[in-house]
Amino acid sequence: MKTYQYRSCRILKKMSWGGVSMKKSNWIIVAILVVASIVFLAMWYALGFNLVDDPLDLVVTIVWWVVIIAVCVLIKWSENKRRRFIRTSFLGSGVIYNPEAGIVRVESEAYVPALQRVLRNLEYSFDEKNVSNDQRIRFTYIVRTDKFADNGNTWVGEVVKVSNPDDVRRFNSKVELEHLVNAA
Repeated sequence: MKTYQYRSCRILKKMSWGGVSMKKSNWIIVAILVVASIVFLAMWYALGFNLVDDPLDLVVTIVWWVVIIAVCVLIKWSENKRRRFIRTSFLGSGVIYNPEAGIVRVESEAYVPALQRVLRNLEYSFDEKNVSNDQRIRFTYIVRTDKFADNGNTWVGEVVKVSNPDDVRRFNSKVELEHLVNAA
């Protein structure tokens, strides 16, 4: 079972739409929309509606394709938002918490390399690892990663200090992130 899950995750990572791979459920929704379009088109011709010259035909067609495009854009937007949430990490004293990876112990001053490993190993699954109620961890920073590619060579996002949530600092590289996190 593990081998099948590993292979399916690798296959899903290769399938992409606009540079961002989508989960299997999103592809299924898009496939259903395409199949529904084909079925409706076949029904349109089978029932002889193509022989009727009515301006409503054009309106119905335009509305249908606007709905299809809107659903695809909504799927892509929600997938990007979900991925950004999964890439959000919380840094505390000797720990990093990530919704998918859970709590990761970190050696002192090694937050960025550890965070890089966590982000590199993300599978963007729907499973979330929560912190148990009996664990009290005080986080110092929230790192929201907008873009992480090329094993961290492209790393863009923002750092928020928990004690001052209005002070949002952008970073455009691993070096800038290290400077922001170690500037405590």
